Amino acid sequence: MKKRVVTVFLTGLLAASMLLGGCTSKSEKKALEYKELGIKQLQQEDYDGAVDSFQKALDQSLGRITANELDVCYYKALAQYKSGDAKAALESYSALIDYDEKNWEVYYLRGSVYLSEGDKDKCLKDYEKAVELNASDLGLYGHICENLKNAGEDDEAEKYLEQGLALQPSSGTDYENVGYLYTIKGDAENAVKAYQQAVEKGTDSASLKLGELYFEEGNTDEAKKAFEAYMEKHPDDADALTHLADIAAESGDTEDAAAYYEKAIDVADKSDQQGLRKNLVAFYENAGDFASALKEAKSYVADYPKDTAMQKEYEFLQTRVENSTGDAIEGTVDDGTSADTSSSDSSAASDAQ
Repeated sequence: MKKRVVTVFLTGLLAASMLLGGCTSKSEKKALEYKELGIKQLQQEDYDGAVDSFQKALDQSLGRITANELDVCYYKALAQYKSGDAKAALESYSALIDYDEKNWEVYYLRGSVYLSEGDKDKCLKDYEKAVELNASDLGLYGHICENLKNAGEDDEAEKYLEQGLALQPSSGTDYENVGYLYTIKGDAENAVKAYQQAVEKGTDSASLKLGELYFEEGNTDEAKKAFEAYMEKHPDDADALTHLADIAAESGDTEDAAAYYEKAIDVADKSDQQGLRKNLVAFYENAGDFASALKEAKSYVADYPKDTAMQKEYEFLQTRVENSTGDAIEGTVDDGTSADTSSSDSSAASDAQ
């Protein structure tokens, strides 16, 4: 089963009502249509609508459980959790555990929901079970440790950190996860060594992690080298392009930064494009190019009319450009509200970063 690990407390699930799977060709087509709609609603932050669409996809099931039904369940779980219905997510996890009690991932995910709800005891019980079932996965120790640290459970996080570092890595992925553990620990020197070993073993993604670590440590020259090395094999990777844009922006190279940001948006998954487009508005504004920021903001609010923070930013940028040119700017957004030129304060540039 494909791993869906998140930084903090997102969920995967099996709907309690989903006892059957398998579709006829007609119902399978309908199920895929509902699934695609649900994914689109997730991207648009319409979580209640997404839950409904994913359930309708599951309602097409007529026979045995298939991989597609399980995939829809993970999407539904994410929508349930993001809609604020942690109780439903927990019930669904329990149903999935009943379906497959050897699935370590479900224990990890259910434990993360318990942690987000403040139920430490049940969280730790599920985390222990996940590790029992998947004891050699160095990445699992890292994700558990990071979640616990983010929840303020430093002692428990340290326990999983040390357990992970006590394992003997062998593959490139193992060394990459060792680097992840050392990064969480704050040991940059050993993290760099582990990522370099992973790169030597042919794990390309370790170059990306190495670049991120260098950048966080303020070593932009080495960070740029690492990202460029990664992009030799992955020229259309949105993460690497975004990091190179950040480096260029920090260096004052606005032209290259804008080009990197724009290319990152072009090649990114749809689910990531919204955040990248917000960052592009913030970049232009921080660079003092209010005309470009306004142009990008206008396009953004047309595509994401429910983002009220960016709506206010769009209105603010209109006043900035109007004040600099002396000309009124036409700008009506999709929800039919005209720009309020009385707005004078905005913090979207900092919120987007």
